[in-house]
Amino acid sequence: MNKETLIEFVKKHRETIALIALLCICYFLFFCSMGNYPLFDADEARYGTISRNMFLSKEYLTMLLNGEFFFDKPPLFFWTEALFCMLFGKATEITLRIPVALSATFGVFMTYFLGKRIASKRYGMICALILATGCEYIILGRTAIIDMLYAVVIATAVFCGLYTLFCSENYKKYFWWLSYIFAGFAVLTKGPVSVLIPALTILISYAVAKREKALKEIFTPLYFIPGLVFFLVLSLPWHIIMYQQYGDFFLRTYFKARHAEYFLSTIQDRSRQPFYYFIPVFFAAFLPWIFSSAAQVVMYFKKSVKNTRSYIEKFNDLQPISQFMVVNFIFFAVAFVCLSCMCIKRPAYILPVMFPAAMMLGKFWFDYTFKDENERAVNISTLVMNFGLIISAAALLVAPMYIKSLQVPEFFAIQIFGLVVIFAFIILNGFAIFKDKKLVHFLSIPLFMIVLSIFFAKAAAPFITNLEQRELMKFAKIAKEHNKNISVWGMPAKYSLVFYGGKDINYTGTIAPYSYDIPSGDYVIIRNIKDNSFDKDYNYEIIEKGKDYILVKNVVCKNIKPDKKTLKNLKRLQFAKKRRHPRV
Repeated sequence: MNKETLIEFVKKHRETIALIALLCICYFLFFCSMGNYPLFDADEARYGTISRNMFLSKEYLTMLLNGEFFFDKPPLFFWTEALFCMLFGKATEITLRIPVALSATFGVFMTYFLGKRIASKRYGMICALILATGCEYIILGRTAIIDMLYAVVIATAVFCGLYTLFCSENYKKYFWWLSYIFAGFAVLTKGPVSVLIPALTILISYAVAKREKALKEIFTPLYFIPGLVFFLVLSLPWHIIMYQQYGDFFLRTYFKARHAEYFLSTIQDRSRQPFYYFIPVFFAAFLPWIFSSAAQVVMYFKKSVKNTRSYIEKFNDLQPISQFMVVNFIFFAVAFVCLSCMCIKRPAYILPVMFPAAMMLGKFWFDYTFKDENERAVNISTLVMNFGLIISAAALLVAPMYIKSLQVPEFFAIQIFGLVVIFAFIILNGFAIFKDKKLVHFLSIPLFMIVLSIFFAKAAAPFITNLEQRELMKFAKIAKEHNKNISVWGMPAKYSLVFYGGKDINYTGTIAPYSYDIPSGDYVIIRNIKDNSFDKDYNYEIIEKGKDYILVKNVVCKNIKPDKKTLKNLKRLQFAKKRRHPRV
């Protein structure tokens, strides 16, 4: 094949080659070395344990965690994990993370095809790369927790509904139906409150676009009735079956305790955060694109903020890409406000906002790369980003001086690689700015994030899990080899013990010694700290002593007799615990 033939082949199959390249990028971002590190404690090991229980027990409706009913979330995410466990015949880090990586890949390709239909292939590709290489999107695309699947089905439900403003009449019904279907999937992922963001976004967007005709079109029988049927068929059956089986306990646990509290919570825990919590979280989650996103906001306020009202009033006179920016801003604002109104907030909850953010920023970078616009704003934002990277490099360099746990050879290797990658990236985008290579400038950022993603999977994640979970996983293995159950005293639930130990764990909290909640013969894990109250209440024999934890056996309570008031309070607390979390 000569040069001319090769060029002709590339031109003829340009989109196919671009899609293959995008698929390869998703592989390196989400799939590469996904089994190279164990499940992270807390949510990843917790959800992995539920999915493994589902796979082993063949009980696909009632979810179990550590011998207790789990009604915190509906089952769709756990079904996907159990499905891949069945396909591969076992529950491993890889089989549990594949559904999340596939969800992230689906979100990237959905973004590409939507951008292509609205504007062009180039715009779609830029939006897809921005979304795929955002910091939080990469991390959650590699972590087996619910939030990636949830964000993708929410975004797909919204975008299918919004696309009905742009597609021909012949296809409107199909996109309306898809919107209802993915809204049903959203309810099956995180519960009924999930319909709030799609419903409000589509309703407000139609109010802007169609004015007085908005409700008439939204509730057109051809769209609404079949769509509602699809939604109810997907979302209702599991809820009905659970109510039939568990009655008021399901309602109390699922709706009141686990869903109403997200907006009406009166509990005091570390998940309760102020209204503005997601503002700094978004800044961190949208790295490294947040710098150019800030530049886009500044430019908008300088040039177009006065025309905002005219954009809304003359929506139908705008170009499709400008209309698309308006509805994406509505999506962004609705999602951000709804999530901020929740009492319980965690960093991963902000992920749905990344989709409209990528779509809006894609227009900014598209104009810079292919229309020679926004040059000054992009270059300044890149210089600010480079300055931030230099500060990050300095922090990486001095971190071991202040954090003793980082004073190990493994972290030294991470330091060297991190510094090399950071300064190589600064040199590359500096060269692109100096030589006016706009496409190279843009592509340098996704390339940087791809390298960091591979580095995270091969070095950073194993180092983090080794630092946090090595001793616990070792103790779980020892107990498994000796066929012993484990009790954990004086610390929160560590679900990596359940997953890697293969047995339910008795989490006692800091129980009084006379409550006898530590079964005879159990191996017990306690913290390795000074003035441990466990020493005052129990006699025991040490099996193995680690830096952070101690594994003990032959635990015997010392002779301590409680008074009547203490016994009464203890019984009340134990009854309340069993009522909230009845064991199977």
